[in-house]
Parts: sequence; structure tokens; C-alpha cells
Amino acid sequence: MIEKITASPNRALITLLSALLLAVIHQYLFYGKEVGVSYPLFVLLFYAFMYVFARDRIRILTLIDAWMAAVVLMLALTFLLFDNELLRVLNFLIVPGLIILHMTYLAGRKRRQWWDLRIIGSSLDHLLPQTIRHWGTIAGIAVKAGGSEMGKSQKAVLVKIFIGLAASFPILIVVVALLTSADGVFNQYLSGFPEWLNHLTLTPGFPRIIWIIIAGILLFSYVWGFVQPMEYEAEKRENVHWINTTLLTPAAVQVPNHDNAGQMNPETESRMISDPKTNAHTINKGRETVKLDPIIVGTMLFVINCVYVLFVFVQFSYLFGAGSGHLPSDLSYAEYARSGFAELVLVTGINFFILIIALQYTRPSGKAASIMHQVLLFVLVGCSAVMLYSAFMRLHLYEQAYGYTYIRFLVHAFMIFLALLLFIAGLRIRYTSIPLLRWYIVLSLTAYAAVNYVGMDNRIAELNIERYHNTGNIDAAYLANLSADAIPLLREFAEEEFPTLKEHLLEREADMKERKDGSSWPSFNVARYRAAKELSKLRTE
Repeated sequence: MIEKITASPNRALITLLSALLLAVIHQYLFYGKEVGVSYPLFVLLFYAFMYVFARDRIRILTLIDAWMAAVVLMLALTFLLFDNELLRVLNFLIVPGLIILHMTYLAGRKRRQWWDLRIIGSSLDHLLPQTIRHWGTIAGIAVKAGGSEMGKSQKAVLVKIFIGLAASFPILIVVVALLTSADGVFNQYLSGFPEWLNHLTLTPGFPRIIWIIIAGILLFSYVWGFVQPMEYEAEKRENVHWINTTLLTPAAVQVPNHDNAGQMNPETESRMISDPKTNAHTINKGRETVKLDPIIVGTMLFVINCVYVLFVFVQFSYLFGAGSGHLPSDLSYAEYARSGFAELVLVTGINFFILIIALQYTRPSGKAASIMHQVLLFVLVGCSAVMLYSAFMRLHLYEQAYGYTYIRFLVHAFMIFLALLLFIAGLRIRYTSIPLLRWYIVLSLTAYAAVNYVGMDNRIAELNIERYHNTGNIDAAYLANLSADAIPLLREFAEEEFPTLKEHLLEREADMKERKDGSSWPSFNVARYRAAKELSKLRTE
């Protein structure tokens, strides 16, 4: 079926009609509705749309593709499973970005590796220039479909008319605004148009129609930017030079095949790239990374480590003594916690920068110098770990005194994430073959997905209830404002131990009932459904 579509002479028309159909589904799922099950459902439909209509451009799927698709799907499913507002906003922005990066890696005109940061530029190229240039393709498809018996000259005239209308629209807006301000009678005539439009029967659905048209145009243009990508003139000259300099050996004297869009066939391109004998020297020529002198780097590490070792040595007695409640004199919990955060900023802002530069951009040296370089890096990692643990303990003390909140929970999670980054850096110091950037990318996305599924609201409620058992202090109003994920636990706590919380939860139930946009099935959310059931039990008991 997919092969028939890609080989069909009407492939562009079929793709456009399918894009419009997907746009109809999109407006039905999202127009005027709260996001819920609709989000993961549309993500699956979009992946299927891209797979069907850009199948011949997609590279062979690997394990990294399955992992990336799993991360995207897990983050999309959070709109169905959880109700944390902060993570929903972040995921609403992050998921499309990850999808765009994934699509560019799978089917982009430049075969970037997934860890190559230049893939971001390629993604932006497909998102904007490659998409915008195919808006005119839609007009060509419409002309071809609506006037198959028209001659080439007539079709060219219609295409030019479409272009003229599109170009005159912004000018028309400016001119009409100036004329209406210059002549009151003309303004009075034009002001009657909106009132006339309100009497049209199609007016209530007009925004939906605009939604469908815009979404359909964007979906088609985006996928067609992969099917028929544009190659820039500078790249054409560069590719010609690259081919002339690499195809010098008898085994490689063959002109690469190109498709109808002027692009090199993926099979030929991958075969040329994968031939180290003919291409390795040319690819690396002129692209050698600037390496730092090991003596300069070693001197910098030695000086910085002296400061860090002294810092850790001087504060060691009270950094960990604070865990038992022994604070320095005239230092409150808040001041103590803020000083820990300053150290955390120091760890993230300076030490990681130094580690990455020293690991990635230091020129190889002799055995003795290499060992000394590793020792200095291990000392840097060790001092960073001590300061990170110090900040972690200080925040823990602050939470015991003042309670647990979103920000404090996320800071804790971020510090655990930094500890894992330090651990990987330590492994990289010992085993130089470890690809640091790839591990960091995988760890970052995996950690972010884990934060979404750890149940942040429920965990915050559990820790505050535990603190209530130990200290007798609790902020009932703050607990009641946690997302719907924590409602079942809070309802049980209010029933069994803290009746004062019932009033706050009943107010929360009234607020949830006022949200009418979550009543349709595209807005269905498991956490909100469970919360509504639990709150109804609270009112009837």
C-alpha cells in the first residue's frame, strides 16, 4: 500500500488530501478542548502520516530510533495519565521539538548522526525554509487537479495569480487601514462587512475551517519538505567539490545517483560515507578540531583543584555536621540552604565546563602526563561531588524545617541528575573511548521522562504528611492546590487524620466542576477522573 502511494503519479495530491484529513482530526481533538488523551493520539497519527508519505526518505530504523520514539510516546502519554500543570506546559513545548529532531534524523536531507548538534540546524531548515517553499506546491497541485485539460501557459497564469493574491494581501491590509483612517465615509462602508458576515450560516464554523486549512497546509508542506527537499546553491558547489576530491581512486570512479528532487540517493550516499578509504581523509581535511596544550590544561586544573581542595577541607567539619543539626553560628536554615545553592551553581557553571573542555579538547600527551591529567580530573570530580552532596543535605534540612514544594523537589531531582553526569564524567576520565556527548543526551532525555513518571505531586504529599507526623506542622492550603495526581492520597489523609483539609478539597471539587472544557472524550485524563471520583466520595461521607 505504501509503495503504491510513493510510486503513484498523484502522490502529491494524495498527500495533500491526507494532510487535510489529519488537519480535520486535529481541529476536532484540540479546538476549544483541554488537552488529554487527544495529545498521544495525535502524536501516533502524525508518526503514521510521516511514515506513510515519506517512507522512501526514511533511513533504516535502529535501536536509537526505538528509544527516541519511546521517549516521545511516554512524554505524550503524560497528558493522559497525569495532571501536573508545570510538566504539562513543558511537555507541550518539548514533545514537538523532540518529534522535529527525530523526523530530521530519520528522513532529513542531510544524514546527520543523532548526537551531532548540527542536527538542530537541519531541523530548523526543514521546519521553516523547506516547509515555506512548498506553499507554492499546494497551488500547483490545486491547479493540476482542477484543470487537467488546461495548457501549460494557462496553468502558469493561474499559479501567478495565486502568488499575486498572496503577495497583495499584506499590502492590502496596510492600504485599507490608511484609507479608512483618511475617509470616514469609506470607513463606515467597510465597517458594515463584519455585521453582514455575522448573518452567514457558516460563521460559527468559520474558525474551524481556517484552523483546518492552516493545519493542512503546514502538515503537507512539512512532509513534502522531506520528500522533495531543496538543496542550496552553496551546498551544490560544495558537493561538486567534495565529489571531485573524493572520487579519485578507480574503485570509486562513479557518479552518485540522484532522485527526482536533485538529492543523492540514500543508498549511494551511505555507501560513500561508509567507505573510510576514500572519504576519511577528505572529510577530516580542514575540519581538525583545535586541541589545547596538555601542560596549559594541567596547570589550570592544578590551580583550580587547590582552591577546591582547600574549600572542601575548611568546610568539611560543618558541611556534614549540619546533617545532625549543627549549623555554623549566626546562620539560619534559609541562609544555609542558599549558600548550598550557590555551590551548586558553581558545580554546574564552572566544573562541568572545565570537565568537558579538558576531556574533549586536550591534546594527547605522554603516559606520565596522561596519568597526571587523569588524577587532576578525578580530584575535580571528587570536589564537585562533595559540594553537590553538601548542597543536597542543606536543601534536605531546609525541607524538614519548611516543608516540601515543587521547586525544592525539582532542585533535588536536578542535583541527582548532576550526580549522574559527574559519574559519567568519572567513567570518561578512566575509559577514554566513552562517547561523552551521546551518554549525556541519552541520560538527559531518560531523566526528564523519569521525572514525569515519578509522581511528583504524590511524592510531595507523602513527604509533607510524613513531616506532619514528625513535627505536627503542615500547609493544608498548599497540599489542596497540588495537581489531581495527589487527590486520592489527600482524601485519605483528610478522612483519617486531618479533617481541616476537607474544606480545601471541597473547594477544589467545585473548581473542577466549573471546568467544562474537560468533559469531552478528547480531554479525558486518568488523574482528573480518579480525583473526581475520590472527591465525590469525600462529599457523600
